Amino acid sequence: MRRLARQRGMTVVEVLIALTVFALTLLSVMPLFSGAIRTAASSYQLSNANTLAREKLEELTGYPRGDARTSVPDGANAAVPTGTTTTGAGSIVAVNAACNNDLPSWQEPSTGNVSFATTSPGPGWYAYPYVRTYTVELFDATLATRVTAPASYVGKLVTVTVRPNQGPFPGLRQTTQSLLLRFPNE
Repeated sequence: MRRLARQRGMTVVEVLIALTVFALTLLSVMPLFSGAIRTAASSYQLSNANTLAREKLEELTGYPRGDARTSVPDGANAAVPTGTTTTGAGSIVAVNAACNNDLPSWQEPSTGNVSFATTSPGPGWYAYPYVRTYTVELFDATLATRVTAPASYVGKLVTVTVRPNQGPFPGLRQTTQSLLLRFPNE
């Protein structure tokens, strides 16, 4: 009886069983961690894209309505970036270079420098992770029918699109935001 009272601790077999159960539990939970990391990266990417879109809308809001960056060429009812196709039946679309991507092509994270060069400026430079374009459309008083410039219009619908070009889901976490600029400056 005295011998049983002095026994304390665990046997090697009990320790091995406990470690096996712990390892199996840990292995079953690991996919949750990797999924959480991908979700967090995707959310971060979408948050940055939304910020870049809002930033461009705020910038365009500050320009006079006749400014070249928000203008629609005569004979067209929409200004779009280079490479954009028409937006539907009856669309008269004109390419406006101002609507093209205005974000840098390259960044150097160690210094914060950016470059608009077509090829990498050198070692330590990485492709900028986002592309931002926008379109401008003219609308009549109903705000349902597009009008062709230089006809009178009531509002310009500016639509900004930001698309990630790298990261966890490149191109899938695209954001599109629009703003109606009312009361043209005439």
